[in-house]
Amino acid sequence: MLDDTLSLPSASLAARQRWTIFVASTGGALEVFDFVIYGFFAQHIGRVFFPPGIGLAPATLSFAVLAIGHLSRPLGGLFLGRLGDKYGRRIVFMSSALVAALATLAIGMLPSYAALGIAAPIALLTLRLVQGLCLGGELPGALVYAIETGSARPGLMCGFVFVAVNLSLLLASSVNLAVHLLLDVAQIDAFGWRIAFLLGGICGLGIFALRRTLDESAEYARAIARRHREPLAVLFRHHLAAIVTGIGAGVMTGVTGGLFIAYMPSWLQALGHGANDVAWAQTLYVITIAACIPLTAAAGDRFSRHRVFRVGAVMTALFAPVFFIAASREHANLVLLFFVAGTIASLINGTYGCAIAELFPVDVRFSGVAAAMNFGLAVTMGLTPLTVSFLVADLHWTLAPALVMLAGALVAFASTFGMKRGRLRAPMVRHE
Repeated sequence: MLDDTLSLPSASLAARQRWTIFVASTGGALEVFDFVIYGFFAQHIGRVFFPPGIGLAPATLSFAVLAIGHLSRPLGGLFLGRLGDKYGRRIVFMSSALVAALATLAIGMLPSYAALGIAAPIALLTLRLVQGLCLGGELPGALVYAIETGSARPGLMCGFVFVAVNLSLLLASSVNLAVHLLLDVAQIDAFGWRIAFLLGGICGLGIFALRRTLDESAEYARAIARRHREPLAVLFRHHLAAIVTGIGAGVMTGVTGGLFIAYMPSWLQALGHGANDVAWAQTLYVITIAACIPLTAAAGDRFSRHRVFRVGAVMTALFAPVFFIAASREHANLVLLFFVAGTIASLINGTYGCAIAELFPVDVRFSGVAAAMNFGLAVTMGLTPLTVSFLVADLHWTLAPALVMLAGALVAFASTFGMKRGRLRAPMVRHE
């Protein structure tokens, strides 16, 4: 059994915990900003890097690049998670922040198809793959830091990570809204979308400098002498059921993120809703989630995470057809619909991260969380806009998003039966 006490004074420990959570959350949030801003400007990026008349719409090709970037996250998560369990959390956090920031800056300065020809979309795809590889370790790493700070309320600590993530989405939504309010479509195509990537890249470099002040997580530092030479082998040999449960838990967040952040602008605008109205509604959606997460995360600590999560899955299944049928009408109240959607989403967003982290002991926690979250959340977040775009645009199935959301809710509900029935701080165990 590991010793759960530290020699530091309690005041110093509390200050260190607060600083660690702040830096980890802010860094992870900005990397998420760098990645999801692509979804907001996917249509404009498609027109810049993909010429018309090649068989598929530029927007569909742009969503394909979005999906490929997300699909690279599991590979990055496994690679960075292995390094994080083997060599430490801190070095992985620093390295991924620097590489991701440089990739984001490069996208913002990348010449168009008209200037570079076929090299432009190839370079765009390559940079998105690099972003995906780095982001594969970002959010899992932030959650691992949160749960390993020694707090008696790990759910709330993990909740703060997701508050930061949603605040970064709010920043992305605000940038998106400002660009659409200040510039016309031609100006956005020409240079407006680049502003967001340049902003994200510069902030990412600042986060890299900030992360250099981080110490190794306390729990990992205590267990460092007992780490495994090959944590991935131990993970897949002894914790496969936990991985499957974690993947299922992340599916719903991936589906809602793919729909409400990346896909919704093109779907709603095709139905006649104004771009500014959609941007305002998305901004409210993100604000609602960020405001509610501390409450749902605290409820998970008090009443058991799997119960709060399960309620969110059931309510999502019930609300999905209501939302998309109502939103498909010309004079739909988007503000009200997005507010209710954000409130329901917070039940899952505020609990699933800590629920996944509690499935794994410290010796394979980084690898386990990275594997589960990236295969569950990242893959579905990347594939959802592409899948729904194909069903709606090519098969003319207007309400396809509702069925995709319902399917995600069913998977999430099933995953609750594998979650821990309360808070668990599992000690590291030795595997022979």
